Amino acid sequence: MFKKTQAGADIGDVLTSLIATCADAGVNALDYLTVLQRYSDKLRLNPELYLPWNYKSQCPD
Repeated sequence: MFKKTQAGADIGDVLTSLIATCADAGVNALDYLTVLQRYSDKLRLNPELYLPWNYKSQCPD
């Protein structure tokens, strides 16, 4: 409702949903997004392993 374009509203919706899902899973959203960027090649092969409640087991750090 307060976005300038539909594309901006769509992006805002995705980010809001991601942040809420991370909060429900007890995960820091910024850390989660950083991991998604760091392991993007592996993420493309098995996206289900990188859901907020699964991703920590995939990180060697």
